[in-house]
Amino acid sequence: MHLSELHLNSDSWESRANKVLSHFKYNHPDEIDLYDICWRYGVTIKPLDSQYIQDIDYDSISHLKAFSIPKSKGRRGTIYLRPDLDAVEKKLLLAEEFCHVHSHYTSQLSTDPCGLAKIENQARRMAAYLLMPSKFLLTVINMAVDQPVLISEIADYFVVTEEFAQFRLKLAYNRRIDALINHKGRLGGLEWWE
Repeated sequence: MHLSELHLNSDSWESRANKVLSHFKYNHPDEIDLYDICWRYGVTIKPLDSQYIQDIDYDSISHLKAFSIPKSKGRRGTIYLRPDLDAVEKKLLLAEEFCHVHSHYTSQLSTDPCGLAKIENQARRMAAYLLMPSKFLLTVINMAVDQPVLISEIADYFVVTEEFAQFRLKLAYNRRIDALINHKGRLGGLEWWE
């Protein structure tokens, strides 16, 4: 059993992520380099530190881990990222902030709460597709044909958190998945109950 033609749910945010990825030749998910993507798209990355912040009251944003300021056109802008974050969290935040710059022409700092929730959801969706593309997700699904694959293993394969991997799988299957398993020739997902 080989699942290369398996249908995964998709949306316009996946199309946007795939368009970004189409400019790169990644053969494995751990090769996806957000710093290179940002550089290629003209997005500047700066430390979220008072000496790099201009025109914004630093005290009002010092609690943030990251934020971005898109330019009014050209899918460019600046991402501010706290330097003391661990590598995986930095990767996830950088992906989400890149997606803000790439897709939104307004700063999260000046958006009303309702609009902010909408653009945060959009950026998170695109980031999930950017860091866990379907072509690599199919590799994991095909591995599950031979042996169960736990969410922790999926997260390790994509170098993301388990929560992020669950979010991506939920986008694909419209439900929470904690493990992929083959039972009697049929692939299924398991959800652990607490």
